[in-house]
Amino acid sequence: MLPPKRVHRATVLAAVLVPAILFLVAALLNRADVMREAQTSARHMAIVMDEHARKVFDSVNLVTSYVDDHVSRLTREEAMRPETSAFLAAMKEPLEQAVSIWVADENGTVLAGSQPWNRAATIKDRDFFQAQAKQDAGSYVSSYFVGRATTAPSFAISRRRSSSDGRFVGTIHVALNPAYFSRFYGEAAPGPHFAAALLRADGSVLARYPETIGTTLLQYPLSGEAGSAAAGEFVAKTPDGQERIFAHRQVGAYPVSVVFVADVSGVLGQWRRNLLVFGVVSAFAALLLLGVTLTAFGHAEAERVALERLRFETKQRTAAEEGLRQAQKMEGIGQLTGGVAHDFNNLLAVILGNLRLLTKQVSLTQPAQRLLDGAIQGAERGAFLTQRLLAFARRQDLMPRTIDIGQLLEDMTELMRQSIGAEVTLTIDVEPGLPTVMADANQLELAMLNLVINARDAMPDGGSIAISAREAPAEEGKATQVRISVADSGVGMDEETLARAVEPFFTTKGVGKGTGMGLAMVHGFAAQSGGSLKLTSRKGEGAVASLFLPISLERPAPAQAPSAAAPDAPARPLNLLLVDDDALVMMGTAAMLEDLGHTVRECSSGAEALEALESEPAFDLVVTDQSMPGMTGLELARRIRDARPGMPVLIASGHAELPPQEAKTLPLLTKPFTQEQLQRALQDALSRA
Repeated sequence: MLPPKRVHRATVLAAVLVPAILFLVAALLNRADVMREAQTSARHMAIVMDEHARKVFDSVNLVTSYVDDHVSRLTREEAMRPETSAFLAAMKEPLEQAVSIWVADENGTVLAGSQPWNRAATIKDRDFFQAQAKQDAGSYVSSYFVGRATTAPSFAISRRRSSSDGRFVGTIHVALNPAYFSRFYGEAAPGPHFAAALLRADGSVLARYPETIGTTLLQYPLSGEAGSAAAGEFVAKTPDGQERIFAHRQVGAYPVSVVFVADVSGVLGQWRRNLLVFGVVSAFAALLLLGVTLTAFGHAEAERVALERLRFETKQRTAAEEGLRQAQKMEGIGQLTGGVAHDFNNLLAVILGNLRLLTKQVSLTQPAQRLLDGAIQGAERGAFLTQRLLAFARRQDLMPRTIDIGQLLEDMTELMRQSIGAEVTLTIDVEPGLPTVMADANQLELAMLNLVINARDAMPDGGSIAISAREAPAEEGKATQVRISVADSGVGMDEETLARAVEPFFTTKGVGKGTGMGLAMVHGFAAQSGGSLKLTSRKGEGAVASLFLPISLERPAPAQAPSAAAPDAPARPLNLLLVDDDALVMMGTAAMLEDLGHTVRECSSGAEALEALESEPAFDLVVTDQSMPGMTGLELARRIRDARPGMPVLIASGHAELPPQEAKTLPLLTKPFTQEQLQRALQDALSRA
């Protein structure tokens, strides 16, 4: 047995060394976590920048196509008339990202523009004009320049104008505002100490944030081995001796890339703040241990209990802080996701509407028809993805009703068995007398199918899936719910994977085997329905996904015999008022309505629509977008109802969910929609009126 003095010295030494070692280990682990989270944030930011740039370039391509189609029908003299320039000004007006739109002839002489210009000027020296003059360069992205007519910093996306025999007859180009991209990068960035840029394939900078950032640093990801891939993330020490995190992606098939750069020194600022907390806790623990040792060994047990309590409280506080940060992060991702999905719904509405009208109006060869069908299917898959994004963001349109879970699972059994294959066994156990739930039946079926397929993918060599439905005990502050559990015997998840499982686009599957939106969609659906999704798992021990839904106080509605089919179209052509602040969406919707034989008057705002109703009272129906600045579609419908109670109103939106009292009287058409869905919605609106 050691002498008391040596025990005392050993205890004092341990009181100093143990907190110091714990501090060092915690500091290293926390640094790794902070760096990993920063790289993930950089990757997500690069994805957001890529999607934003792709949306802008796709919109510009649609505009240049529409302008080309319009100008190709004009003679040179007609193209030089003021009406053509007025047409270009109208096309440019709703495009925040555009500086100007121009049409030039084969000599570089400007024939028409969206604003006044010096008619003696020429664009023959512009790189985009020279590139298109040599050959059809597609959607050519120019270098940075200052516009002669606008005196504004710009870069252009150009299109070659060709005659019927392929001869070069000029260009169409849209000048874009670099400040539009810089402003977006500044608003979307996750924090300070970063830089972001849009680069051409040759490395020249088109837009950057902040403006003071050096060109060499932004070009770094595209040099050497790092530039061989279309997308990537890495940490490297730059020539100035600073360590930085880089994330870059090529923007679709366009010859441009987005680059996001974060200073490691700035990222580690959070780590240093964490070190201060760790240091205070460690120093306090060391002083406490020394005080206990120097006071008396007789009080050691009581002091040990106090120290354990302190450690527990520290752990609880850290867990609470981490939970708050995670909730704030998911809320931010949800808001960004919902906004991106809404914009994509508008784009897909334009694409799908025009493609389907093209199918009806043009006779194509079989190979060309296959290409057109492929484009439609791709756009439809994009529409399905936006619905999953809206589900995660809790902004999808739900139609809740009372559901018998046992009957729903029985009806889905065959579909689920076909989805999981013969290597996986499926068992379903529903508690007798289980209460009904209140939810959207279609979305609940989709959520169950996602959970079952997720479980199947966790068992590459086969296994078993057990679905059970039970009444869940009421938790504190919550009403009784029904729990639907999907348990698998698969590979399971570690704590890190489990913590991120419901994040959008997070997946452990290989490339091309998953979008990372399945669990995110289920999580958003459950939350929007007043319930929740809980995941439990351990590595190598399978996983259990539990979907909690609120109990319904109503009985399931009895099955109704199918009613007589509604007529395919209104009995007469209608005089319609179409309201949408997006010019491209309104153009596509108007084309579908006119193809159905109706007369359409277009308005770009609620105020303009009210003026049209006062000046021309003979409208049969109003079709309005929901998300518009100044006055939403719902507000416009209320104003119309007050002034003209018998006027039918149809609301079209990519993510709106009408209040219950409004949903009974106002039909809602979800974007993107087909011409058939639009036709049925018109009939429904007329029937309700």
